[in-house]
Amino acid sequence: MPAMPFIKSSISIHNWSIRAAAIVVGLIGAFEVAAWLLHMAPAVRLHAGIATTQLNSGCAFMAAATALWLLQTSAPDSPPFRLGHALAVLSAMIGCAPLAQDLSAFVGLGQLVRGDGVVDVTALGPRHIPFTEFGFLFAGGSLFVLKSRDPRVAACCQWLTVPPLVFSLLAMIGRAYGVESLSRAMAAEAAPGFFVLVLATFAADAKHGFANIVVGDTTGGTISRRLLAAIPVALFVLGWAQVRGEAAGLFGAQFGAVAATVIGIAVSTAAVVLTAIALHQTDLKRKEAMARIRDLNARHEGQVEERTAQLAKSLEELNEANKQLERLSQHDGLTGVANRRYFDKYLETQIGIARRHNRTLSLILCDVDAFKLYNDNYGHQAGDQCLKQVAAAIQSCCRRTADVVARYGGEEFAIVLPETGLRGAMRVAEAAREAVARLKIPHGHSPAAPIVSISGGVAVTVWKGEGTAQQLIASADQMLYEAKHRGRNRMVAAQPVAA
Repeated sequence: MPAMPFIKSSISIHNWSIRAAAIVVGLIGAFEVAAWLLHMAPAVRLHAGIATTQLNSGCAFMAAATALWLLQTSAPDSPPFRLGHALAVLSAMIGCAPLAQDLSAFVGLGQLVRGDGVVDVTALGPRHIPFTEFGFLFAGGSLFVLKSRDPRVAACCQWLTVPPLVFSLLAMIGRAYGVESLSRAMAAEAAPGFFVLVLATFAADAKHGFANIVVGDTTGGTISRRLLAAIPVALFVLGWAQVRGEAAGLFGAQFGAVAATVIGIAVSTAAVVLTAIALHQTDLKRKEAMARIRDLNARHEGQVEERTAQLAKSLEELNEANKQLERLSQHDGLTGVANRRYFDKYLETQIGIARRHNRTLSLILCDVDAFKLYNDNYGHQAGDQCLKQVAAAIQSCCRRTADVVARYGGEEFAIVLPETGLRGAMRVAEAAREAVARLKIPHGHSPAAPIVSISGGVAVTVWKGEGTAQQLIASADQMLYEAKHRGRNRMVAAQPVAA
């Protein structure tokens, strides 16, 4: 996150640098035009033999500066952007207008033959080198392809800036070193104008080519920014000091060459060493940051695993709680067998299955004989304990998974027996009655027996049509009433009901 303001600041500085360069080039062009208009061209000679100010180069500089500004500040394919391309072409055309004449003068074709037909060899003297015209040709071409949609064409922009950059450096260094032949190649103000123009054009498109590396935050970008700024300047100063020292007679040519070489090696080595130290520190910081990131990732993974384990444990506890809740919602809290709600739902389900597959279904309804008298004489706690034992005894008689024992209400219990006929249902009913009797729970106030006993009614249905759970329950309840009427402690079955 902290890198974002720095990146935005770098982009802003880069954009304003390109605009400042366009202003400088435009001012140079305006100066040349103003000097020509004021007839000051001879006055701007800074040294004997230097090329004089010309109107066309001033106009070309102004057109190129405007093109650079528009191409940098406008959106691609916008009218100002297209105007910038047009001005780039205009700059190249204005600068190249006298190119044919300069080439002719440089070759000397117009002066090779005298009027009498004799070749005049003396006419091939030193001529003006057309660095300025060629510079505008390449500079205008580089501006024309600047920020092209095709990456390969956009990369050509930087290659086209190389010739005018070389021309301007030759002129400036030649002038600084006192080389007259190079000093005449380009006007004094034109050389720095080209230098600034092509460097700004080179840097304007930071998305393609070498400029993308220079402005990037990679190792290559760091090396480029450090060494390209230091070594060329150092070598220029050393060369200038050597030439000026030799001209002043301070030392000879051999000593100057050796001294310049040694100092150049030392400066280059120092620049490389300083850059290596900076990159080493950056690499250490990056490794330290990566180590912190790995540590944070490991810690985060540990936290994730811990949270995952906690979540799994919580889910397990939740599932167990849901199962417990489901058991509580389906089972009677006192006796532990199914409750009335589950009984109603289960009976409806089994009736649907029996009807669909034409199967038998049996239902046993039973209750504890004289249970009210038991509660009244032995207490409700003893009554609850009695119900628990009775429920367990009845549950022990159901061996199949589909058989369900439920507390129907109070001291009443129900047994659902899927796919069980009358004979099988009676066996289960008698087994339940005998299991309760074997408990031998004393009940001195029961009219049926001296111990706790149960009575029940059995109903069996063979499904041949439509029927309901209420019909089956009503039939079993009627048989339970019959069992009580016959003296309790017995099981009474109804004939199979065709429903």
